[in-house]
Amino acid sequence: MIDFFVKCNPPRSTAQSARRVGMKKDGTPFSYKTAKGKQHEQDFMSLLMPYIPDQPLEGPLFLKVTYNLPLLKTEKKAIRERGLTYHDKKPDCDNLLKMFQDCLGKLCFYKDDGQVCMLMFKKFRSANAGIRVELTQCPDLCDA
Repeated sequence: MIDFFVKCNPPRSTAQSARRVGMKKDGTPFSYKTAKGKQHEQDFMSLLMPYIPDQPLEGPLFLKVTYNLPLLKTEKKAIRERGLTYHDKKPDCDNLLKMFQDCLGKLCFYKDDGQVCMLMFKKFRSANAGIRVELTQCPDLCDA
């Protein structure tokens, strides 16, 4: 089981914003990663590097990711006192997760992101900004 919290201002870059399509001289399209996209990916990699497991996890996996984005300066007093509220604006959960999962795979948290059979992603604005990651074996099918 892997369980950690990275105290940071979570990167908001998405896999879609990091890629562009260009045209070769012969008219065939090609895809490339922008310099900004490469930098955002490197940001994720450096945040996750201290938590790399000794061996990649195997078998079906359950991934839980919680994004705690910083509270806005314009938050209402009640939200500031509570210290937590839902973040129901962009970027979308699924778009945030794609690059994050790719980085987990590149750092050998697992052999392939296809192993993730169960997924939970939450996104909040919080007084305690950062990213929480829990990666465990999937429960038996009888328990699911």
